Amino acid sequence: MTYKQLAANSVLAVVILVVGIIVGKVVNSILKRALDRARIERTNAYNFFKFLIVVIEWSVYILFLNLAIRVLNVPQFTSLITDVLIVIPSIVGGLILVVIGFAIAVYLRNIIEESKIESSEILSNILFYFIIYAFLVFALKTALISLDDMTVNIILIVLTGIIGTGVAFRTLVFRKKRK
Repeated sequence: MTYKQLAANSVLAVVILVVGIIVGKVVNSILKRALDRARIERTNAYNFFKFLIVVIEWSVYILFLNLAIRVLNVPQFTSLITDVLIVIPSIVGGLILVVIGFAIAVYLRNIIEESKIESSEILSNILFYFIIYAFLVFALKTALISLDDMTVNIILIVLTGIIGTGVAFRTLVFRKKRK
């Protein structure tokens, strides 16, 4: 790569970074306005949504930083930084999946409990934990996208065993305390 190409790529990378900063600020502003219009500042979830807005804003910054580094086209530097930067958006995607799964699980649990069918509490809890588990699996697969499939599957199997053992232990201890 010649010095002229490197200089041109550097200027383009700086332009991409500036555009990324502007886009990140605009996204932050739009999301904050939406949060204000939703009027949830009095709820417990307000701080969580503020945190989520910051995470989304920084994900935009990281995306544009990744693009700028790729434009530089310095192979050793680009591959190292790209491998590191791909992890952060995948973790954010996993976090978003967990939040969506939790919202769906709570909503369905409340609907089943309000239906007043026989054993609705047991059914609602089973459905709640199943949905949480399914979304956690998808979230982990998203967050660990940089690992090979076999490693992710082993992690999921181990976590399933640990969580299952924990739930069984909690159920047994809770049942003994009731009696």
